[in-house]
Amino acid sequence: NLMQTILILDEKNYTEDMPVFERFVVRALIEKDGLFAMQQGKRGEYKIPGGGMDRGESIAEALAREVVEETGLVVIPESMKTLGEILEIRRDIFDEKLKYIAHSMHFACEVTDEILETAMTESEKEKGFHLAWADIDTIIETNERLMTEKWQLRDVEFLKWYRVYRKGAK
Repeated sequence: NLMQTILILDEKNYTEDMPVFERFVVRALIEKDGLFAMQQGKRGEYKIPGGGMDRGESIAEALAREVVEETGLVVIPESMKTLGEILEIRRDIFDEKLKYIAHSMHFACEVTDEILETAMTESEKEKGFHLAWADIDTIIETNERLMTEKWQLRDVEFLKWYRVYRKGAK
């Protein structure tokens, strides 16, 4: 894995002898005219589109599938650029005997003008998630104000990194 590690969010609430459950996740940063495509929940919080890779799926396939499922947007595979990875390490919330390691791999990508039907999970539907476009400062400030979940911290930390990275990359 040649992906740069941007950040390690380690809760240190596990022991080293625990069996490890490892998850590989892809996340898409889609920017158009200074706005980013996000999943926005009914509380107003923003989530970077993405999710877990299925067995046998390539990174590009997983990213394209997750983006359609969560936003309806269609990724242009050739446009994918590697940004970096955030590692989350903690005791598994579903099985406390496991140490959970999530690799969130972030990619910048472009999308076509087409919008397909989404296929969100029940949980995403309950939270009222829908496609919303917002600028990076609004996303960060809103999520900091509404911070209740671990993923919000991860997304905020990534976007703060990206805000600095983008200035340097121009």
